[in-house]
Amino acid sequence: MRDSTLTGKYDVIVIGGGPAGYVAASRLIREGKKVALVEKRFLGGECTNWGCIPSKALIEASHVPVLLKASRQAGIKASVQEVSSARIMSWVRRVRTRSRAGIAQLLSEAKVFEGVGLISGPKEVKVKAGDTSAVTLEGENIIVATGSDPASIPGFQFDGERILSNRDFFELKELPNTMAVIGAGAIGSEMAAALARLGVKVHLIEIMDRVLPTYDAEVGTIVSKYLRRIGVDIHVSTMAKNLGKGEDGVKLRLVPRNGDEAREITVEKVLIAAGRRYATQGIGLEEVGVTLGERGVVIVNEDLRTSVPTILAAGDVTGPPLLAHKAYREGLIVAETIVHGSSTIPRGPIPSVIFTTPEVASVGLTEKRARSAGLKARSVKYSYTAISRDYTVLERTPEGFAKVVIEEGSNKILGALIVGNGASELIHILTLAVTLRARVDELAKMVCAHPTYSEVVCELAHKAMGKPVHGG
Repeated sequence: MRDSTLTGKYDVIVIGGGPAGYVAASRLIREGKKVALVEKRFLGGECTNWGCIPSKALIEASHVPVLLKASRQAGIKASVQEVSSARIMSWVRRVRTRSRAGIAQLLSEAKVFEGVGLISGPKEVKVKAGDTSAVTLEGENIIVATGSDPASIPGFQFDGERILSNRDFFELKELPNTMAVIGAGAIGSEMAAALARLGVKVHLIEIMDRVLPTYDAEVGTIVSKYLRRIGVDIHVSTMAKNLGKGEDGVKLRLVPRNGDEAREITVEKVLIAAGRRYATQGIGLEEVGVTLGERGVVIVNEDLRTSVPTILAAGDVTGPPLLAHKAYREGLIVAETIVHGSSTIPRGPIPSVIFTTPEVASVGLTEKRARSAGLKARSVKYSYTAISRDYTVLERTPEGFAKVVIEEGSNKILGALIVGNGASELIHILTLAVTLRARVDELAKMVCAHPTYSEVVCELAHKAMGKPVHGG
């Protein structure tokens, strides 16, 4: 990252070099704008450095031992000679470094300032780097894209050694032998699965009554089955209490909410995966008149302008879903708003993906949410057991399924859910359908190649029309 000490005037000052910030800056540069970007640590933000990219690299590595074992059923006798967690973590760091370098190239025509950006006026930002004096930047517009930070929970303050955030975890030189993951949402479930596959003894602890509690119960049931199969100890409806650190690690008391007897475990490290907090405090937003909502979320209009017209916001700071691709989209929106005065780019629908085994992906409305919105809706479900492609892989997901939510009468597709192999890619076909408000009969016109997982989409459409092709 370039560390410039030059003051100057810019068309746009972007605070934050994560998915929202760097996408906005890159687009604005291509529109001929003079852009300054302020980033306090690493370009790429949470996604590139401690979230999406390193976690998927770890997950990818974790599949190898399982696939080698599964290959025996196909007559291939192979085994893992060694799992070097130190080399795995080194490889993960190299992956994120390459990704970071690509972002730097995108921003080669921007002025990049390393430091904390403090808004000191509607068109002014002071950049503070270490003990040096602040640099003052002036801009016609300011984009706030400071993202979110890991949130700790009572009794588990991050120390970077035993009690870890996701940021702390991806700075480890090697994996622990035992770990407790507190929070069985998307991040916790993904990390638990990857670590268990790599030989770490994992305890996954969730205060709600199931894994992936924001999804349908059947999703949590399926994912839990696979997690247990690879050795994860799952503790749902359970509170974790920190009994203190010792030479062997952290001692926890696991207290079931149903009144069952508590138990104690000791693990080398604890990963907190139980939430995020908006990174909007202490950067001058309220002082210049920007309206903040609950927990510090930035209130914006459809064009992502704040209550101060020259200040816009994008990414996590504007509220859920806290996803990189939502931030990308909002980066494009703020750029268009600045260039043209308003934006024609829609903010959604935003798909969501969880990279467990099986993968989970969703978009749009559930049947319950559709009915709550006053829509008459029905669901159609198709089983992975009827998808030939799933029989051809070493690690099948026969419990998987795909489901669409359809508006009665119009037959327009309102939402979708997929649990199974390939869900992270398949969901985009249905995201397009939801985005365009396509009808199931229109979707049924598509020819899907055989044998592929994409056939589940065609089969769903035919089944929704009452004309199933292969059952399911």
